[in-house]
Amino acid sequence: AVPTPGVTGLAATAKKRRTVGGGGGGFGTAAAKAKSTDLTPDTSPEVTKLLDFLTAQKADVANVAVGQHATHGRGLYATKNFSKKEGGQLLCKIPSDCALALADPSKEQSEPLSVAQEGANLVEMYLQNSEKRQQFAPYLDTLPTEISDATPDLFSDEELALAEFPRLIRKAQERKQDIEKVAQERGLSLEDLQYATWLATSRSFPLAMSQDEETMAEFDDRGQVLSKSEKERQWIRILVPLLDLVNHSSNQPNCRMTIIDPHKDNAWFALTSTKPISAGSELRIAYGSSVESSVELLQNYGFVPTANRIDSFMLKKGGDDCLASVGDWSTTLEEDETMLKMATESDDSDETLAKILAFRVQLKKAYSEIED
Repeated sequence: AVPTPGVTGLAATAKKRRTVGGGGGGFGTAAAKAKSTDLTPDTSPEVTKLLDFLTAQKADVANVAVGQHATHGRGLYATKNFSKKEGGQLLCKIPSDCALALADPSKEQSEPLSVAQEGANLVEMYLQNSEKRQQFAPYLDTLPTEISDATPDLFSDEELALAEFPRLIRKAQERKQDIEKVAQERGLSLEDLQYATWLATSRSFPLAMSQDEETMAEFDDRGQVLSKSEKERQWIRILVPLLDLVNHSSNQPNCRMTIIDPHKDNAWFALTSTKPISAGSELRIAYGSSVESSVELLQNYGFVPTANRIDSFMLKKGGDDCLASVGDWSTTLEEDETMLKMATESDDSDETLAKILAFRVQLKKAYSEIED
């Protein structure tokens, strides 16, 4: 088969990304296990201020550090060895007073908030609120200053069509339309809300709010929230300083986010080990529901993992918005791998095209695993 002109002929297009004042941030998929010799401690002013702020709020961050890795940027690392222990070991904990809820948990919602609505709340409740902006400045100043890993709702229609996977295209179009709608309703510029929604999806943790419990939300393989009981009223996203610097691993996470004393006013958001961790190792969690396919990871975080065991489960389950077999794509796996190599090695490489091709390659490999 010959690659379609739509894939091979897409010209590199430079996109204007949202830029605001403040410091940078690193997050996304982690590379191979980091060695302590590969790490450079991050002593930037914004990280130093963040750690001072958290320490003043009684956060326990003595056993972790922010570092820059030679190949995949900023992340969170262990500063001591953690042995295997049933239930895991506490790595660090952040008081709930330091977290930013992207909704008012005291107000009941008849319908769950969309991520665009939560992005609007981020703008209005924190970024444009002078009192809150000053209160949380040590954290807000560490957030990315621009959209570094664009999600599909920021792709052009032509770029999105190249993904060819109906589920991803539908989700991106729905989010794009919702952002436009909410921006108009809330009187925000489209650019501001695109940036805030990107922050809300890529940096936050989902928290289920129930009458009798607070737990991390659970999702099915299509990213839909699973309700554990009829008492569950709503779920919200929260931004947790420092913990949002932890990178992702689909297949080899070594810790998870937990909540300590969720029924108390002085609750804590914590990282707990799930396997032995040596000093200097990067801490990695599984983003979202911990069972995110490459569709959800690209949709919400803007990256495609190099391996994701969840993809084969998603494809096996199928659905109307899922291609039935690898033969339903317009190109073969080998052709996409060749084009991906060309896209990444070119002097005028197109980041979006490379990301789309990486997505296609990852899913096609997952089809091969099912068929084998």
